[in-house]
Amino acid sequence: MFAVIKTGGKQYKVAVNDVIKIEKLAGEAGDTLTFDNVLMHGANGSATVGTPMISGAVVTGEILEQFRDKKVIAFKKRRRKHSSMTKKGHRQYLTAVRIKGIPGDEDGSKSNAAQKEARDAAAKAKADEDAESAAASTVKEAPAAAPADEAPAAPVKNIDDYTRPNNFLDAPVEDGDDLTKLPGLGVASQKQLNDMGIYYYRQFNEFSAADWDYVEAYIETQLEGRVTVDRPSIMVQIKKLLEE
Repeated sequence: MFAVIKTGGKQYKVAVNDVIKIEKLAGEAGDTLTFDNVLMHGANGSATVGTPMISGAVVTGEILEQFRDKKVIAFKKRRRKHSSMTKKGHRQYLTAVRIKGIPGDEDGSKSNAAQKEARDAAAKAKADEDAESAAASTVKEAPAAAPADEAPAAPVKNIDDYTRPNNFLDAPVEDGDDLTKLPGLGVASQKQLNDMGIYYYRQFNEFSAADWDYVEAYIETQLEGRVTVDRPSIMVQIKKLLEE
């Protein structure tokens, strides 16, 4: 499913879980925004187009952060004119928003939990179908040999097989860094990381490969993948934040 919305004089094509940067809107991180200027929405080759807006259609999103864009320099100079050279800088106020819901979204993509539920239901239906086919067959066939270049299935992770990083904190802190500034993390993700013991940018910077393995294993086994942590993207952003 997709939708085309209009805000701040611009149009954006969005889908659930997309992160967009738009002209600043009032609100704090974690607040919900609604966009009722929807020009189009649809999926699978069909779409509903407004004239110019679709009446009653609403797109919802969650504010990730309020920030200012990079500085833009405007320089003007008139030839052979005195005092005619001007130089001005401008930094636009922006709002980062993660799209949470779009009109007509009935395929279970509104949340990570709904996505997991849809995947589990599809897997169960497939397993039931395979079981029925096997029961109806009276001839047992030898299993086909796996291709020589097929990669073996990844083993199921166990958090007890990993060592908890030494720089994890055991008690909450009041001056923790804003982890929502890291790629793919929102307010809910920050709380999950705080519960693990991660509060500061420097902790990421101190992680070894084994520490990262623990974090990823914890997210997969304890949080069921509800937090998205990408090592390269996060480390690039961490270095920028620590240099500020």
